[in-house]
This record gives sequence, C-alpha cells and structure tokens, in this order.
Amino acid sequence: MKKLLCVLLILALAVTSVMAAGQGETPATADASTKWPQQPINLVVAFAAGGNSDYNARALGKYLTKELGQPVVVTNVAGSGGSIAAAQVMEAKNDGYTILVSQLSMNIAQAAKMVDFGFQDFELACVFSASADEVLVANADAPFNNVEELIAESQKNPGKYKLTANTGASTQWIAIGLQQAGAKLNVVSSGGSGERLPLLLGRHVDLIPMPYNMVQDYVNKGQFKYIANVSNQRSAALPNLPTLREGGVNAGYSYYNTMFFPKGTDAKIVEKFSEACGKVINTNADYQKEIAALFQAPTYMNTKDTVAHWTKELEEMMAISDLLQGK
Repeated sequence: MKKLLCVLLILALAVTSVMAAGQGETPATADASTKWPQQPINLVVAFAAGGNSDYNARALGKYLTKELGQPVVVTNVAGSGGSIAAAQVMEAKNDGYTILVSQLSMNIAQAAKMVDFGFQDFELACVFSASADEVLVANADAPFNNVEELIAESQKNPGKYKLTANTGASTQWIAIGLQQAGAKLNVVSSGGSGERLPLLLGRHVDLIPMPYNMVQDYVNKGQFKYIANVSNQRSAALPNLPTLREGGVNAGYSYYNTMFFPKGTDAKIVEKFSEACGKVINTNADYQKEIAALFQAPTYMNTKDTVAHWTKELEEMMAISDLLQGK
C-alpha cells in the first residue's frame, strides 16, 4: 500500500511539473513578439547588387538598424526574376529574422506560370519604396530615336538588335509588348537592373529597360539616349519622353519594392517591422534626402494597403497570362 501511495505521489508531482512547465511557456511565447528583434535581421533581395531593389533595401536598412536596435543586413539572391530568392524565403524559419525584398516580378512569375506560388504564400509587411520612372535606353549612336523607329529598324534587320529581358520579371513584359507591336528583336536573358547596365556599357546588347535614376548620368554624358518611358504615364522628370504605350506598345508598369515575411510569422512582428519602416520613410529627413537624390519620393503602404495593391496587380497580370506564357 505504501509503495502504491509513493508511486501515485511521484506521478502527481510529475504531472504538476509538466503542467507548470507548459504554463511557463505561454508568457515566453506571448513575449516573443514584444522582445523582437533580438538578433540581426536579414533582408533577402531577390535581385543582384547595384539594382533598384538592392539600393532601396540598403538605404532603408541602415536606418532600420538604428530604429530596431539590431543590425539589418542585406543578402542578394539573384536569379529567375526573383523567384529563387522568393522560394528560399518561403521555406525559411518564420521567426521574423528573414525577410524577402521583391516587387512586380513575383506577380509576373505567377501569372506566367513559372512558379506555383505567389504573394499569398507570404505575410506581406509593407511597400517601402517606389522606383524612379523606368526608361528604355540605347547606345547614343543607335540608328533609332523612338519606339516607332526602333520597330521599323528591327523589321529591316530582324534579330540584329539585342534587348535584355529578365525572364519571369517585369522586363519580360516589355519584350513581349515590343514583339507584339511588330519589333523583330533578339531578346537576351539577363538579370536585374544592376546586371543589365554593364551589358549596354560593354555594347553586348543594344537596348535595356532601366530605372531613370541609374542611367541619367550616361545620357547627360552622351553615352546613352532615351527611347521611351516604360512607366504608364509620362514622367515629371522627362515630360517630353513618350511612353511605350504612346508608341503603340501594349506594355508598361511602375513597381513598388515590398517586404515579405515567411508564412506564419507572428502578426505582431510583421506589424512592428512595418511600423518601423513607415516611421523611417515618413519622418527621417536623412533617409528622405538620400532617396530624393535618386528622383524617388518617400513611399510607404501599411500591410492592409500593400495586400490590396498586390491583389489588384496580380489580377492585371493574370489578364495577360497567355501573353506572358508566349501563347
């Protein structure tokens, strides 16, 4: 009987200990979001160093380091129009320390059926920047000065002129639009904007779509010339440069750099990070001065508005899904 009582007492103590341990974990779990961040945060930029997404991530990251009290570092994982980085972050631990930086390319890749995932497979934090107007540029001695002349010249010499396009990314849409309009171009696969610029400088290609702020100096020096504005509307900075659509090309876009967390990340962590981004973007004069130098306006969307933007944009991309698939 005494042995039985001892066994029962030991079991009771064990159960009490387990319950106490379980109850002790609840506050710790609930506390995780309030204590975040407690280690460096990695921004995984889906494009190569030197491009627009990379620049904007680094510009914001150094101010977020001060705001959040932990290092915010940038890692570049380029390839497949941003899909490699997206897949990597999608599988990352959802503890709030790995964040994807991407843009329109993710919606294009999904609409083109290049990937079987999309923004719905992440926790969207915020839009944190809008790129400067994107333009189509050529070497200054190219035998065409606008879209109409480009199309006509390419028809005379099919395949002679090389245009870069990042497969599964926004520039693929430009290539498709030009081809649909009758251009006979040799479309060359390339990476992001940071990788396209050297190709034109080295005369390995004849045309590249690029953010205006990254090629303005080359135009001013007489090395490049503008062919068209790739954005949907004419730019205030280049009011006399027609858009592709004005030249009869059914393509054009503006893109917003966006932060994505792995699915299942604590909503409070996502909100805390988003609010920190908004504070820097909307109130930090040094940050605002830095991006103004590149002809960008401070741009921030909270989580709700970011989701609405991505949802609408995907609908637009799905409407041209067949074109993106080359059908």
